Amino acid sequence: MTDDPPPVAVHPPVLYGGAFLLAVALEWLAPLGPHVAWPDGLRHGAASMLLVFGCVFAAWAAWLFHRAGTGIPTWQAARRLVMRGPYAISRNPMYLGVSAAYAGLALALANVWALLLLVPVLIVMDRLVIAREEPYLAARFGQPYRDYLARVRRWL
Repeated sequence: MTDDPPPVAVHPPVLYGGAFLLAVALEWLAPLGPHVAWPDGLRHGAASMLLVFGCVFAAWAAWLFHRAGTGIPTWQAARRLVMRGPYAISRNPMYLGVSAAYAGLALALANVWALLLLVPVLIVMDRLVIAREEPYLAARFGQPYRDYLARVRRWL
């Protein structure tokens, strides 16, 4: 097994962080928030649930990677195949959790730009990160990974 990392086009923290910073700048330059009716109780409740779920789900998944001794950042090689815990229901629970937390933060801040930018972020994640990780993982872990692909969905 080599120490080559997966050939992703962009690292997820850069993508999510960059999109959120762009959304903050866009909201400052061309605010959309005041033009949208946000029922505060619903917005804060949904934001809280998404933030808590996203952070807990992503942290649980990251903790399992850490315990297995495999790389968490996409610039590190995958060393072990983790298929339990949140990985039993999503092949990408860290990405799912970060996406939920991003949406929760966007709702908490009433930043419509951040919610709008989440759509292209998810497309880039799906096509330029996950779609590039999967062949890498299939080559690295063989049939056990291909069985996992057939059993567990990419997102949910």
